[in-house]
Amino acid sequence: MAADDFRVKYETELALRQSVEADINGLRQVLDQLTLCRSDLEAQLESLREELCCLKKNHEEEMNCLRKQSTGDVSVEVNACPGPDLRQILEDLRCQYETLIARNRKEVEDWYECKIEEVNREVITSGQEVETCNNQVTELRRQLQALEIDLQAQLSQRNNLESSLAETECQYNTLLGELQNQITCVEQQLAEIRAEIECQNQEYKTLLDVKCRLEQEIQTYRCLLEGGQQDLISKTPYSFHQIYPTSHGGGIGVGTGVGGGVIRTSHTYTTTSSSHCQPQVPPCKTGDIQGKSHVFTETVFFSLFLCNKARRQHMLLGHVVGIFSESYYARGVICYNGSNRSAKSAVSLRNSFKESSD
Repeated sequence: MAADDFRVKYETELALRQSVEADINGLRQVLDQLTLCRSDLEAQLESLREELCCLKKNHEEEMNCLRKQSTGDVSVEVNACPGPDLRQILEDLRCQYETLIARNRKEVEDWYECKIEEVNREVITSGQEVETCNNQVTELRRQLQALEIDLQAQLSQRNNLESSLAETECQYNTLLGELQNQITCVEQQLAEIRAEIECQNQEYKTLLDVKCRLEQEIQTYRCLLEGGQQDLISKTPYSFHQIYPTSHGGGIGVGTGVGGGVIRTSHTYTTTSSSHCQPQVPPCKTGDIQGKSHVFTETVFFSLFLCNKARRQHMLLGHVVGIFSESYYARGVICYNGSNRSAKSAVSLRNSFKESSD
């Protein structure tokens, strides 16, 4: 920027110098013309002076000739009236010519002095005008240089502001895009959270339903167990029911013991007995929990035979109660997880119960 400014200033000063030199050359030409005019006037003055000298010389010669003629020895007498006085006439002519010459010389000198004064005034005025014009040109060129520098500064500032504006727009566009992406991500997260909340709400409702049903079944099994102590004394076989969640469906009917058994259906339980009426188990609706596992009902049939020793009866009853409690816990875990462990847990519980009953 500084180099460009100095270059512009140098070019401006060079142009100013060339203009001043051109003005000086013009003034020199004017001075030469004035000098030539003065020389012409001086030459005219010299010619007029020479002419005056010639006139004076001719006049002197004529006067001398006339004087010589008047001083001759010729004496002429004319019988006539006296003529004019030639001397007086010549004197008058000489006086007239001298007066005319003096007047002409004075007029020429006055005219020359006036012309010289006019030329001097014109030279002085021209010099002042030239100096004023040079000062004006210099001032205008300085103003032009200052305006050009100001223009360059304004253009540079404009370019800087345009670049700053472009950078700011780019930054704000990038920031706007990031904010838009963040808003989109937050909206997606919000939608996922809402879906998860709805899913958890469904799971909570499902688990609450399972809990209520388990409590009902626990109450039912408690009633069955309380009635089982009396049935052990009266030698009556009982049937117990259990629900296991798994990933596949199916059912079998099992019946052993004395006088009856239990037959499994899709959604209801039917108990048969020859001697006593058993409490009915409320039906449990089977279905898919979150589309991952199917709940099917499997009937576990237990037949408790009559034992002579009360100790063995109480031990077997306690063992059955423990197995039922474990089966309830396993069912709740399996229903919540909804994985392939459900089948394994159900099979393991069934096998352990069979081993204990055997």
